[in-house]
Amino acid sequence: MKTTKWLSAAAGLCAGLLTASSALAHEPGTPNVMPSGATMGVPVGANFPVEGLYFSSRTALVRGNSFDAEGNQGPVGLDINVTAAQIHWTPGWELLGGTYRAMAILAYQDLDLTLNGTSIGDNTSLSDLTISPLNVHWMLQPGVFASAGISFSLPVGDFSTAQGAVNGGRGAPAVGVDFGYSYLRDGWNLSAHVNYFHHFENPETNYQSGDQILLNWTAMRAIGESGWSAGLVGYERRQITDDRNNGTFYRGATAERARESGIGLAVARRFGPIEVYADYTRSIAGRNTIAADQLRLNVTFPLGGGS
Repeated sequence: MKTTKWLSAAAGLCAGLLTASSALAHEPGTPNVMPSGATMGVPVGANFPVEGLYFSSRTALVRGNSFDAEGNQGPVGLDINVTAAQIHWTPGWELLGGTYRAMAILAYQDLDLTLNGTSIGDNTSLSDLTISPLNVHWMLQPGVFASAGISFSLPVGDFSTAQGAVNGGRGAPAVGVDFGYSYLRDGWNLSAHVNYFHHFENPETNYQSGDQILLNWTAMRAIGESGWSAGLVGYERRQITDDRNNGTFYRGATAERARESGIGLAVARRFGPIEVYADYTRSIAGRNTIAADQLRLNVTFPLGGGS
C-alpha cells in the first residue's frame, strides 16, 4: 500500500507510528547508509600518495525538514549532531593495475526529532559500522585518477521498533559499490563520486528499503601557494527502486521514492600532512524525504605505518 499523506506525530520517521503514513522514503525512522555530501571535497579518484594509516574526523551539524512528493515542507524536523571517525589503510599494494586501499567508518550521533518545532523523540548512540575492504585507484594520466570499490554496512547501531523510537541504525545490512573520478591539475580538484546502495530486509520489521544512487561532486581550486583552496560542492540522491513491506509492520504501508539535492561552498587548508576542510550546503530540492542544510568540518592526518 503506497501512501502520500503527512503523518500525524511524525509517524513516517518513528517505528510503529505509521498510522497516518508519510511519503518519506526508506524504512521509517532509519538513516541513510551514507549521509548526503559525505565525500564532497575529497579527491575520491586518487589514493593517498604515501603508504600508511590515515585518520579522518568528520563532524556535521544537520538541520532537516520533511518534504512531500510535491516538494512541500511538512511539520516533521530532524536535527543531527554527528562526529564520525574514519580509518584509511594504504599498504602500497598493487591490484588490477592500480593501488589498493581499505576503510572503515563509525559515527557517534545525537538525533532530535521534532513536530512543529517541538521535540518528540531523541537518540544519542553509535551508528551502523561501514567497512570498505576493497578499493582500487588508478592514475589514468598525470593528474587524472579513477577509483572503484565495494562497501558493507553492518547493523550494529541502535534500532528499536518501540513507539516513538528515533533510530541511530538501520536494523538491516546494506551493500554499496562506488566509482570515483578526480581531475587534479593546475590547482583544481574536480571530483565526482557515484555510490549505489542496495538494502536488505530488516528481520525485525520485514521491511526492505529501495535501492539508492548518491552523487557527491567537488569543484575546488587552490589559491596560489597559500595552502588554501575553495570552491563549490554539491550532492544528488535518488531512490531508484520501490520499498517493500513484506509484513504487517507500519500497517503494511511503504514509503514513496525519494529525491534530495544540495549545493554549497567549501574551503580547505593544508598544514603539512594535515588537511582541514569545511563546507556549508543548502538543500535545493527534496521529495519524500528529510532534506537538510548542513555545516561540516573534516580533519585528515596520517597515523604513520606502512606495509
